[in-house]
Amino acid sequence: MKSILFDVLHNVTLLMAGFYLLGKLSPLPITRESPWLTRVLYGLALSVISLLLMQMTIEAAPGVMVDLRHIPVVVAAYFGGAIPTTIVTIAIIIYRFSLGTNLAAFTAFGFIVAIALGTSLIVREMSPYAKRTFTLVTLYATALHALVLWIVLPKQILLLEVMAVVIPASFVSSWLALLIIRDIRLTKQSLRMLRQKAQLDFLTGLNNSRAFNEYFTDVKQRLILTKQSVVLLTIDIDHFKQVNDTYGHEAGDEVLRQFANRLRDGVAESGYLSRNGGEEFSVLFESVPLAEVLPLAEQLRERIASSPFRLATTELPLTASFGLAAFDETTSQIDQLMPDADAALYQAKQQGRNQVVLFSPNAESAVSFQE
Repeated sequence: MKSILFDVLHNVTLLMAGFYLLGKLSPLPITRESPWLTRVLYGLALSVISLLLMQMTIEAAPGVMVDLRHIPVVVAAYFGGAIPTTIVTIAIIIYRFSLGTNLAAFTAFGFIVAIALGTSLIVREMSPYAKRTFTLVTLYATALHALVLWIVLPKQILLLEVMAVVIPASFVSSWLALLIIRDIRLTKQSLRMLRQKAQLDFLTGLNNSRAFNEYFTDVKQRLILTKQSVVLLTIDIDHFKQVNDTYGHEAGDEVLRQFANRLRDGVAESGYLSRNGGEEFSVLFESVPLAEVLPLAEQLRERIASSPFRLATTELPLTASFGLAAFDETTSQIDQLMPDADAALYQAKQQGRNQVVLFSPNAESAVSFQE
C-alpha cells in the first residue's frame, strides 16, 4: 500500500509540475482561438506529459501496471480544442501500439478516443469554468477508466483490488488537474485585465504615457528588421489652463473627455493614440506615409476648432496646436522623433496656435503646414 501511494504521488507531482510549465507557454490562456502554433506546442507538451506518465506506472496489484495517460487528453480537449487534442491522442496511440498489438492496446485506443470526444462534447455544451463542468468531465473520465479495467482484468477479485486503487487516483488527479489549470487561466485573465487598465488613462480611456512608451519601444525594435515610416503627431489644447481657472476642474475634465473622443473618431485605427499627461496628446503612426498624416492632422485641427465643446452651462470654443515629425523624412534618428515633434509643437504655439507645424531639420526649426 505504501508503494502504491508513492507511485500515485509521483504521478500527481509530474502532472502538477507539467501543468505549471504549460502555464508558462503563453502569457494568455490557451483557447480554441489561440494562434495555431501555440496550440500545436500545447499539444506537443501534453504529449510529452502523457508519455512520461506511461513510464511512471502505478502497480495497483502484483503484476498489474496502470497509468494516468488520459489526464493530459482531458486537459487538451477541455481547454485547447481540436488541434492539441488530436496531437496528444495520436501520440499516445502510436506509442501504445509500438509496444504491441493485443486486446489491451485496442482497448486503450478506444479509451483515449472516447476521452477526447466525450470531453470535447461536454465542454462544448457547458461552461468550461463551472465546477459542475469539470466535475462531470472527471466522473466521465473515471467511469471510462473503470470500464477499461473491467475489460482487461476479468478476474473479479483482482478487478476490485485494482479499482480500489486506480479509481480514486484517477478521479483525484483529474479533478486537481482541471482545478489547477482553471485557476491558472483565471489568474492570467485577471492579470491581463489589470495590465490593460494600468495602460489606460483613467479620464479619457486612451492609452497613457506608460503604454505609449512601451509601444514606441516596440516600434523601434521592429525598425531593426524592417525599415518603415514612423510619424509622430503631438497635440496640445490651446489655453487649457484658462478653462480650469474659469470653469473649474470638472469642466476641464469634461473638455478632455470630449477632446479625446474627437481625436479617437478622427484617428480611428490608423494610429496609436494616447494622452501623455494634462492637455497633451500624441498619435504615433506606423507604416503610414507623412503625405497621409499631414492632411489627417489638419482635419483633426479643424474638427477641434469648428465645433464648440458642450459643458453643463455653456458652449466653449477651443483650438489645439499640432507638431509633426517623421522618421526618416524630417528626423534621421528614431530616438530624436519625440524631441523633434515637441519642437514643432512649441513652434506652433509661438506662431499663434491653432495650426499644424511640421519639423524642419534643414532650418533647425519647424514650418507651418497649410492645406
